Amino acid sequence: MRRPGRRQATAVDAVQMAAVIQKPTGPEILLEKQFRAPAGKLVVEFPAGLVDEGETAEQAALRELKEETGYIGEVVPDPSGARPMLFSSPASSSSSTHLIHLKVDPDKEENRSPKPELEDGEFIECFWVPLSNLYNECRKLESQGFAIDGKVGVFAEGLEMSKIWSVA
Repeated sequence: MRRPGRRQATAVDAVQMAAVIQKPTGPEILLEKQFRAPAGKLVVEFPAGLVDEGETAEQAALRELKEETGYIGEVVPDPSGARPMLFSSPASSSSSTHLIHLKVDPDKEENRSPKPELEDGEFIECFWVPLSNLYNECRKLESQGFAIDGKVGVFAEGLEMSKIWSVA
């Protein structure tokens, strides 16, 4: 579903952020827990948001990361030069997104004690998960009653398959 009256400056309506921080124990990815009425429960998802008029997807990703999580990120360029357009529910909606890869520098002062800038009515809990354990963490969270957003679930499944099939 497209937002009425919005002039497209980019090909997508929204962005998802795969924000990664390098810790001494290995890379970790930033996830959120947020109540979603259609699911009727807290959903584990990537930080995400809509692309505003006149913004690029990358600008929207950096803005939304700061607003929702308080973290300052750096865009990791797509090696092919063009990010794929992803459709969440192509059978029922024309809404599209890019998954923007971001690097969060733990040594930046503003990333030591991040302060989200949430909108009224937004309640988001952020947490880091080791990439090496994302699949198991998703299964654990699901068993605790959380819903796992499809994009996070597929991302975790892809990481797990790369281990199983020894994909470099």
